[in-house]
Amino acid sequence: MFVACHLFIGLVIGLVIADRLGDRRFIGFSALGAVLPDLLDKPVGHILFAGSLNSGRIIGHGLLFLTLLIIVGIALWKKKGSFVLLAVAAGVASHQILDAMWATPVAWYFPLLGPYESGDFTNYFGNAIMAEISSLSEWIFLLASVPIVLAACGRPGCTTPRLRRMFTCMAIPLLAALTLASLCAWAFGVPESILMAGAGSEDYLMLAAVGVAGIIGISRYRECLDAG
Repeated sequence: MFVACHLFIGLVIGLVIADRLGDRRFIGFSALGAVLPDLLDKPVGHILFAGSLNSGRIIGHGLLFLTLLIIVGIALWKKKGSFVLLAVAAGVASHQILDAMWATPVAWYFPLLGPYESGDFTNYFGNAIMAEISSLSEWIFLLASVPIVLAACGRPGCTTPRLRRMFTCMAIPLLAALTLASLCAWAFGVPESILMAGAGSEDYLMLAAVGVAGIIGISRYRECLDAG
């Protein structure tokens, strides 16, 4: 999955946590966790170790990293009453699931199955950026993220409620259309489409799942998004 997709599902998870705990800051922490694996692994794997490893799915994409976050997060919660690291861990877990890391067991279970496998990428970041901006799903997820971000950043007396409501109204039908299109692409075995550059069958199912999660999350917490 691409960045906007990861960010969006992190925001949705954060919205659920924030509603349960009554603190909007958790939206940001969960969103951070959802993009954290790429923030860690892409620079390290494709820049620092470009000549040897050249892989963007290493430390942050592994179960060891997630497990350590959860353990430290539980300890912090028990001792300080802070749910911050667990919110980050929830975002990291969503990233690993959307990346279907079970299909890359050497990286996911590292170090149990041996060293990381090296990749073969030329101009990784340039190609990745082109793939991002040419994928319609990324633009839909970015738009659907706007009302959640505005709600997370909103303060009493702010002037954005009308803007939030507008983006919320736009997000649900766009996510529904994306979900339907992704399911059709999966059902008919479309190898690649404007929905997502380089998408495969499993990717379309993931897009549909994120779309459904977004619709449920935004619909369930629409009052919170509208009110800010």
